Formats: sequence, C-alpha cells, structure tokens
Amino acid sequence: MSMYILFSIFLVIAVFFVIINHFRKKKILCKITEMCQKEKCHLLNTLIEPFGFCCCCKEDIFTSSFDAWQREFGYSALYDKNAPFFNLIFDCEPVYFHYRGKTWLIQWWKGQYGINTGGEIGIYCSDSLLSPDQLPYHFFHSVSNEEILDFSIELYRFGEPFSCICGRHWWLTVFSMGIFTKPSDLSMEISITFPNYEMRDAFLASFFKLGYEPGDVCLCRTNVSFLFCSPHKKNKGFFQKLWVPIAQWKNRMLCSLYQWITKPFVCSYDRLLYLYFYLPPAFKRLISIRKYKGKRRK
Repeated sequence: MSMYILFSIFLVIAVFFVIINHFRKKKILCKITEMCQKEKCHLLNTLIEPFGFCCCCKEDIFTSSFDAWQREFGYSALYDKNAPFFNLIFDCEPVYFHYRGKTWLIQWWKGQYGINTGGEIGIYCSDSLLSPDQLPYHFFHSVSNEEILDFSIELYRFGEPFSCICGRHWWLTVFSMGIFTKPSDLSMEISITFPNYEMRDAFLASFFKLGYEPGDVCLCRTNVSFLFCSPHKKNKGFFQKLWVPIAQWKNRMLCSLYQWITKPFVCSYDRLLYLYFYLPPAFKRLISIRKYKGKRRK
C-alpha cells in the first residue's frame, strides 16, 4: 500500500513541476518576443562580452571582440593539438615567415567548435627569429595594435555561401551556433592586406612552400586572396584522430539538443537569450568557445 502512496506522491510532484515548467517557458517566450532587436543585441552583447565575443545580429553570427581576453594568451601549437579533447574539430593551416628580425605566424581555421560551425584567422609573432625546430613548441604573442592586419573571411558550407565577416583585427572569427558541419564540408575564401610588399612577399614565400601554387592566389598590390579547402600539412596526431569521431558525435548530439530546446525560435540571438533565461549554466557553457586557450599563460 505504501508503494502506491509513494508513487502517487511522485506523480503529483512530477505533474506539478511539468505545469510550473510550462508556464515558466511561456513567460520566457513572451519576454523575448516583446523585446525589440536592439534590446536583444544589447543584452546579448553584455552577456557574452566577458567571454571575448560579440554578436552581429544582422548577419546572425558571432565574432571575437577586439579586446577579447584570449589576446593575452597568444598562440601555441599545443592549443590546436589539444583542441579535439575540448570538442573543437577543425582544419587549420599555419604559415610561419620571417620579417624584420622576427618570426611571424598567420594561421586560419575552419570546422566545428562544439555546437558552432565557424572559421578564424589570426596573426601572431615572436620576439626573435626562430628555427624550424622551435616552431611547434614556441609561444607566439598576439600582435600589437600597430601590427594588426585587414582580414576578410567568407565561409562556404557544402559549396554554398554560409557566413562572412571582414575587419582590421588580430584574430577575426565567424561562428554560427547550433549548426553541425564536418570541416571537410567547409571551405573558406580568405583575404589579407599587408602593410607593404616586403611583408606580403615574405608571407607568400612560406605560403608557396606549403604546397600552394601561384595560380591559387589572387594578388592586388599588398592584398592576397585565396581559397582554403583542406590543409596541405596534416596536423592531427594518432590520439587526436582516435578522438575526432567521438568528439564529432558529441557535437552532433549537442547541436540537435540545442535546436530542440530552443525550437520556439529560429535566429541565434533569440535562441541564446531563451537559453540564458531558461538554462543559464548551459548558456555559459555554450559560449565558452576557445576557452582552452586559458590553460597556458604568457
């Protein structure tokens, strides 16, 4: 008899929570619907700014802010080596070159960042000239404001235009949330404008050594444009390759879960705001893109 009583109590409590949750979701839906786009963007930018990102509501994308905290941690090849274990699965191409007494690095990425499909390009430098043996282990600093470049990224998904962004930056990114894509299904049109021909030519010399051909590049004075489909140099080790299918399975499941939870909305900023009001811990977890960069300091 006691079992029936316990089951009845459990059932009543479950029904109670279902009802409460229904009205809570309805209240959140109304709250977001009543907000204008300007209010949504302002609130969302306030929420994600501490994570180093800002939203472009018109394009429905997210990008890195100029003063993002990630700038303090520069770049190391160890970041990319450990990325798959943080569910970040991407193709990348590092280009190291010597210019005016320092070794520089311009690198680009495209792929799946948790539940985000996106691409990146960044510029970094060392304090001196480095030998080839030092490159995989050296910590590169983010460049100063005087050394940043004009970048442009146009991301293609299954051969169709997907998202784009341009600007003067040290680390330009574009992310679309809740969409799953294999890195091989993405391609990226990249444009870089250098301050002079000397730096452009130093970059191109290393660029061609990777396996690119002169016909792969479009030159206009100090501007260099090219299409990135797959890396010429494979960067994944044995254990990374083993982990990639597991990480991608998790990413696909999380994308489906995200879309299911936020299905009352279509736009990313509406979905994210809904998640913020409905499941705050999940919201914080989702926007911690590239958080693993904080594992190593300068």
